[in-house]
Amino acid sequence: MQPSPLTGSRRDYWLAQCAGWGALAALGVYSSWGKGFTVYVLWFSVAKIFCALTGLALSHGWRAWLRRSRWLEQPRGLPLARIAAGLAALSVVQTASVLLAELLFRNGAILKDNDEVAATLVILAVLWYLVFALWTLLYTLALSRRRATQLEIEKLQLEIHVKDAELRALQAQVNPHFFFNSMNSIRALMFQDVPAAARAMGQLSGMMRHNLQAGMADTVRLDEELTALQAYLGMEKLRFEDRLQLAQDIAPGLEGVMLPPMLLQTLVENAIKHGVERSVTPCQVRITAHREAGSGAMLLRVANQGRMAADSTSTRLGLANAAKRLVLLFGPGAGCVLAEEDGWVVATVTLPKESACAH
Repeated sequence: MQPSPLTGSRRDYWLAQCAGWGALAALGVYSSWGKGFTVYVLWFSVAKIFCALTGLALSHGWRAWLRRSRWLEQPRGLPLARIAAGLAALSVVQTASVLLAELLFRNGAILKDNDEVAATLVILAVLWYLVFALWTLLYTLALSRRRATQLEIEKLQLEIHVKDAELRALQAQVNPHFFFNSMNSIRALMFQDVPAAARAMGQLSGMMRHNLQAGMADTVRLDEELTALQAYLGMEKLRFEDRLQLAQDIAPGLEGVMLPPMLLQTLVENAIKHGVERSVTPCQVRITAHREAGSGAMLLRVANQGRMAADSTSTRLGLANAAKRLVLLFGPGAGCVLAEEDGWVVATVTLPKESACAH
């Protein structure tokens, strides 16, 4: 059984901690024994080991504070003033531990044998400030490297999930149920309206062509998705007739926003399957896209009249996969959620302002 990444990172952290502070303690002991072995040198070495141990404890507590406060994960940059204040507090506490070690193991020699105690303490505080600043820098670099590695792993996993999702989506598009329904609708049209039947055949072939080509790109423009969607909706309109009521409101300037291929069509399919198909009366499906006031994020919504069914587990799993795909493609500000609002079931895709810029 292989260890988890979390166990491995914890092990690496403690190895680095023990190696770093152990090396600092060894250097202090080595410098103390330069003039040979004496009782004075022995207690001086013990004092330095004590300071290294307190440094290890303080740095571990500092790590816990950094993780809890998430100062190293701020999207708008590091809070340098807060980090500097924390380092100053660490240096003061560590300097106090040096004084404690002097009192415990050397009878306060640093206070008795030094004419400029205040200046010495200031120098010690500055040196410890630099030590903890170096520790924080190295920890930040290690954390960034680990996150970069994790991101690469997630990207590889994304490629697998995307291909699997695309395969399932293509299979859903060409499944016999949908295909035969479409063909039967076209067959009925041939005896009533030949030009309409020809247009329906063109829509079906166009939709199939778009779906087969969708896996060749990571993202597509919103207007391209809307164009392909019209072919799909045209086929479903033949099937449901007046039961399918469509409404669309796309704010100007959003036509070039990039989306994962077939995301919009998947949301509309879910709306029709769990809304229109289960309704015996006309059911409206709304497609809207606009920018959110303040944040500038784009909100793409697909809503259908009705209520969320208890057996919609597959839909929620598909939306959860879509949400993960959006986050990996566009960052933590992106997402996809499903909610029920005043008699409507609404799927909302959120794209942050940076990724929702028109191309």
